[in-house]
Amino acid sequence: MRLFMATVHDIRYQAKYGFYFLYAFITVLYCAILYFLPDQHKAIGASLILLTDPATLGFFFVGGIWLLEKDEGIHRFYGISPLKPIEYILAKGLSLAMISTLSAFFIVRFSHPGSADYPLLLSSIFVGSCIFTLLGLAMATYANSVNSYMVKGVPVGMILILPPLLVAFQISHPVLEIMPGTILLRLIDGSIKGQLEPGSIVFLFGLMIWLGISIWIALLRVPSALQGEGGGKL
Repeated sequence: MRLFMATVHDIRYQAKYGFYFLYAFITVLYCAILYFLPDQHKAIGASLILLTDPATLGFFFVGGIWLLEKDEGIHRFYGISPLKPIEYILAKGLSLAMISTLSAFFIVRFSHPGSADYPLLLSSIFVGSCIFTLLGLAMATYANSVNSYMVKGVPVGMILILPPLLVAFQISHPVLEIMPGTILLRLIDGSIKGQLEPGSIVFLFGLMIWLGISIWIALLRVPSALQGEGGGKL
């Protein structure tokens, strides 16, 4: 119940500061771009857009959310809150993953209707968004300002997004294939085309492993950061 309420609170907080409006604007923008792409390029265009925007925007948005909460003194109350660290972390991931998944649905529905495997596509986007958001949350704990977060977060974001971009341009290596962005790209591309690769179950398993890793990394950083700001034990 606490997790549900925390997620609802985060959704309201994000809506208050216009994050949902920004997602809506980006969704419309990319739908327009895909509309003008030649039909033979729409599938790969949609795959890359879903990877680099709805799936990964959470990485950067959560940094802004963390810093807003910090500036408003919200973190001080977590020292006396019954909310557990894992619940705080999951609420951030779930709330941003929901809007990312909704955005992805409209983008694919508009640009590539008919053949997509929506259950696999949307579940992959949801989990992938959680992964990027939680890694971004962990990075945000090192930042004291938006500029600081961009300086520290952009290199990490590039490490996450560069492997799938290289793979998309036919530059492959076993190390690139095990990165979360590449796994997510494989699932997105296959589900949009409705032609899943034989190893799709392996990709799903790999994505779940990365979800566990991202939760673990967030748990290493977030509780101590909140405790330091709140002056009490979370």
